[in-house]
Amino acid sequence: MSLLETRNKKFNVPFIFIAGVIFLFGLAYFANYIENLGKDAIDLELPKTTESETNSTSITVRLAKGEITYLDSTQINSVELKENIKIKLDGQPNPTILLHADEDVSIDKVVDIMEFANKNTYKVILGVRSK
Repeated sequence: MSLLETRNKKFNVPFIFIAGVIFLFGLAYFANYIENLGKDAIDLELPKTTESETNSTSITVRLAKGEITYLDSTQINSVELKENIKIKLDGQPNPTILLHADEDVSIDKVVDIMEFANKNTYKVILGVRSK
């Protein structure tokens, strides 16, 4: 076989081989992209808490099943609740109410306390206790 004969022959490469090579290059590119994407996410800057935020006064209000209300783990009448909250939080730095409500408690009671806190510029942290 001479050099002239081999130059005129067609070089047949199966399609599956070409597709496999393209797939592997794409996979390598995608893996590199994902690796670099993770590096960008690490540079997240979180907000710092200030001294005034750590010096806050908080009380815990728990709304339990069956119209039972607790203020700092002491059972209290729901009529006296708002008055006692005002007594404990007025004049305090960053007053906060930690509001825990059982799942069975009416949403109206939760919203009522949240509106009261908003009107008096108290912060509210809401938690729901499941069954």
